[in-house]
Amino acid sequence: MRQLNYFAMAVALMVFSLAGKVDSQKWTSCNTSQLFADSLIATLSLEEKISLLSGMGTSRSEFGDKDVPYFGIKGIPEKGIPDFIMGHGITGVRSGRDSKTHSTYFGSPIAFASTWDIDLYRQVGVSIAREMRGLGQDLNLGPTVNIIRHPLGGRNWECLSEDPYLTSRFIVPYVQAMQSNGIVCGPKHFAVNNQEHNRFDINNEVDERTLREIYLPAFKAAITEGKAMNLMGSYNRLNGEFMCQNGSLLNDVLREEWGFEGFVLSDFANGLRSTLKGVYGGLNVEMPGPKFYGEALREAVRDGSVSSQKVDSMLADVIRVMHSFGLFSRPRREHQELVHSPEHIALAARVAIESPVLLKNQGAILPLNKASVKSVAVIGPNAKRFKSLPIDKQNYAYYLQGGGSGRTYYFEEALVDPWSGLTTALSEKTDISYAAGCQTPDIAGRPAGNQFRDIEEGLIREAVENARKAEVAIVFAGLSGTNESEGFDRSSATLPGRQDELIQRVAAVNSNTIVVLIAGSYVNVSSWVDRVKGLLFVPYCGEQIGNGIARLLLGVESPSGHLAITWPRSERDYPEGSIFSGEKFSRSGQSNVYSEGVFVGYRWFDKQELEVLYPFGFGLSYAEFGYSNLRVDAKAWPMKVTVEVENTGRMEASEVVQLYVNDSVSSLEKPVNELKGFQKIKLQPGQKKQITFELDQGCFSNYMVEKGCWEIEKGQFVISIGENSRDFKQRVAVEL
Repeated sequence: MRQLNYFAMAVALMVFSLAGKVDSQKWTSCNTSQLFADSLIATLSLEEKISLLSGMGTSRSEFGDKDVPYFGIKGIPEKGIPDFIMGHGITGVRSGRDSKTHSTYFGSPIAFASTWDIDLYRQVGVSIAREMRGLGQDLNLGPTVNIIRHPLGGRNWECLSEDPYLTSRFIVPYVQAMQSNGIVCGPKHFAVNNQEHNRFDINNEVDERTLREIYLPAFKAAITEGKAMNLMGSYNRLNGEFMCQNGSLLNDVLREEWGFEGFVLSDFANGLRSTLKGVYGGLNVEMPGPKFYGEALREAVRDGSVSSQKVDSMLADVIRVMHSFGLFSRPRREHQELVHSPEHIALAARVAIESPVLLKNQGAILPLNKASVKSVAVIGPNAKRFKSLPIDKQNYAYYLQGGGSGRTYYFEEALVDPWSGLTTALSEKTDISYAAGCQTPDIAGRPAGNQFRDIEEGLIREAVENARKAEVAIVFAGLSGTNESEGFDRSSATLPGRQDELIQRVAAVNSNTIVVLIAGSYVNVSSWVDRVKGLLFVPYCGEQIGNGIARLLLGVESPSGHLAITWPRSERDYPEGSIFSGEKFSRSGQSNVYSEGVFVGYRWFDKQELEVLYPFGFGLSYAEFGYSNLRVDAKAWPMKVTVEVENTGRMEASEVVQLYVNDSVSSLEKPVNELKGFQKIKLQPGQKKQITFELDQGCFSNYMVEKGCWEIEKGQFVISIGENSRDFKQRVAVEL
């Protein structure tokens, strides 16, 4: 139990009894947030306490009063308790369900991870936090740090990577950036939430080692290193128990083992399923309204099922966090001038440049020579804003980002679409034509009658004719928020509608065809990738996406993005059952078994010795890089690994240097290689730089289930450094 200053508490209680509410400015300088919380709670009635343990939703409007366009906990003004306002700070700032609140659209998590630039993500975290403050928010319902287990998962675009190490290294600076700028950061969805199908009624069976090595590391890093003060529980069951009432993880692992000092809230609407299981399972706040923590919790206290001290303890976690972030004294809005400021727009532009991944560049077709290219046929549904998404509807924001709660309602006039970016950047002497080629991805999947097919055929013929006449054809294909979103998984990894056919027919008449693929996750390109010369994967990378694409296509800057997910030849190469399509668990009793264990993503393909189209970590550049002089100093921890990298190309470019560890001999079945270090460096032509990695014991450890701890097995480990998970330039063996 925490040690309290009882004399100070007694004085505080006397002050509260006289004043009736809290003067938090006096408390911040002379006492702890815990003492503040305990003292304040002592002035509240049971009904007031319980009202602070759920969101402001009501039975009339589950997601909040229609007159209040935001989420959060309704305060008690007469007791000096402010509203605790929660928003989404994942791609930008979103205020509840208020589509009229706009902010800078910085990009999607998959785009941030594709930069492999954790400092850039830290800067994004600072900027989003300041815009959240400018829009009157206190807590970020995110970001999403679940592992991408299968490419059809609906929220893959909202996640960072298939790799736990890469995800962990990104989440720590983001949490720190947000919280140092006054926003409580709440990573989600804890835990093992990897698909949308039956998300409210699914049981995920995961063994302990897999849980510890794949699905928990990012959350652990957010808590133990980033010091995140909030966490959102997921909808799913884990090994038989719903996560929002899973005491073994919320109490034993999160609080006791990791030392979590914040509070846990449920995912919205269907996160909590039981009052008593929630209370004793470790959930503090039910969102978005009181189903089980309202009258049901009051009744549980009255009949003795829940003690009043337990309610006080649950609430103290919330009040302590609110106080430590200054919510009782600070103004509701700060930094309003920074919302969509020039500095933030410039940062979004960096994301749009650093995140696209050049996957194919046959015959060095890219970069295009702006001075000499005579004609360009711009083709494809993603080149311009979808006509079916009018700006006066909230679904306008499905264009160039994923769907669901993580999306941003960006400023319509701020979004630079690919057509605008490219036509602005090309020379006035270049002849530019445009053809949609086929219906946009948001409607193309609908059943089509003869009239629809006739329209499609006409669009394709127009595109083919334009491509035939042009020197270069650039097809802007891909997905949108209506294809990949919260609420459902994709039914196929192929492009929706007739986009595959469009690309094939364009490539048949123009040998200089380049595809710019805009999507938030893997797309099966096997039917046409061998027919085109260039392929640029552009994850949803913010409002400056069009300008970023143009700068890369024209060689103003070299592509520097690398894949945060593996691109197989087909989604069918993933382990069977890794995207669950069965019935609801409550109806069938059938669980979603994570039978592949620790072999997720590139670990699976390496184990099975499967050929992939583009390996994890892959990304081409307009420059070339040489590696030399790999050295390891294993005399003490952290182990130091140095290597020299040289730009042997003709232009300034960035390289992502990746370090992988292989355990040559192990009592456990181990992945062939595992990412344990990376650095992104920019080099001038001819410039050489020595970089250093520091590897701690965790880089060589595995979770030993029988012992309940992490352990290094003695023996030989191989350290490999290169450009992706299958292209190693230097290797060295070390004995531990």
